[in-house]
Amino acid sequence: MTILDRYLVRKFIFNLFFSTIAFVVVFLVVDLIENVDKFIDRDTGLPNVLLYYGYYVPYIISLTLPVSMLLACLFALGGMSQHNEIVAQKSAGISLYRIFTPLFVLSLVISVLSGFFNEMVVPEANERRMDLYRYEIQNNPRNEGNRRNNIYLQDSKNRKVSIAFFNGSTNEALNVSLQYFDGAALSRRVDAKKMRWVDQHWVLFDAIERIFEDTTEMITTYAEWAPGDFEFKPENLLELQKNPEEMSYSELKIFVDEMQRIGAVVRKWIVELHLKVSYPFANFIIILFGAPIAAQKRRSGTAVGIGISLMICFIYFLFIRTGQVLGHQGTLSPFLGAWMGNIIFGVAGIYTMLKTRK
Repeated sequence: MTILDRYLVRKFIFNLFFSTIAFVVVFLVVDLIENVDKFIDRDTGLPNVLLYYGYYVPYIISLTLPVSMLLACLFALGGMSQHNEIVAQKSAGISLYRIFTPLFVLSLVISVLSGFFNEMVVPEANERRMDLYRYEIQNNPRNEGNRRNNIYLQDSKNRKVSIAFFNGSTNEALNVSLQYFDGAALSRRVDAKKMRWVDQHWVLFDAIERIFEDTTEMITTYAEWAPGDFEFKPENLLELQKNPEEMSYSELKIFVDEMQRIGAVVRKWIVELHLKVSYPFANFIIILFGAPIAAQKRRSGTAVGIGISLMICFIYFLFIRTGQVLGHQGTLSPFLGAWMGNIIFGVAGIYTMLKTRK
């Protein structure tokens, strides 16, 4: 790296650090204002509040990092442009592409590091934050690994299972309903008062089976019945379903593969899986698009520059969200839905670079 490269990188990192701190503080203050009444009503102690927001910080950093990157780029290159430092470099025969090179390399490195950060730190922090909120702040009863209410799952392509209550200590479920589908039509239903895990398989007790054919209904009762084809075990009934932000890429991939195995519709989850890869690269794409804009000399003040940066990021996130929704709905493929924002802004960034005076 040359002296000029190190100079630009130092300015960028300095502004990136303070932009990130500013966004973290703003998010924490806004969230605290929204939730302070809940903390007071539930008599939440200060240590739990501090721990809750400590676990919140990694997610905020991950979420706002592209905005911080653009602001840092604006202040670094914009300051150099205002002081004619970029003009001086171009007069010395240094092209604009060469001036931007250290920022592009650094933003690419940050994108890769952000991907690892989102994989290793953010999911665990989010899971701990939500556990703390559910059990310590909202005072919901802990699962304790042995009880759950109102369980719904799809264990095969054409069967859905609902369970009113499951006790993991005895491996016994109450008020169990099995619904079998032929396409979208309900073809068969089995209701049992009790289900128990016996000798590595499930046994239904006091069960009533209804088979629907055209306009007729066949009813059969069983005092004890073991279907033998269930795809779930007691430990599966005790697992709480995580949100995508609480799962790493590998965890979400395993979940998607399991859902595909039983024939469930997983389009939404595949979009979220691709987003875990595409979103970190927003840090590079946003610099590719913003650097030529930041390097242009403007007579307007800093406030206008900040406004332009926030507007660019708002539009960018709007494209990301639109692609996500279209991917969920099936209008776009999951891959294209997750990468739509990066593709559009990447092309726009390259076009802006080519049109900028070198």
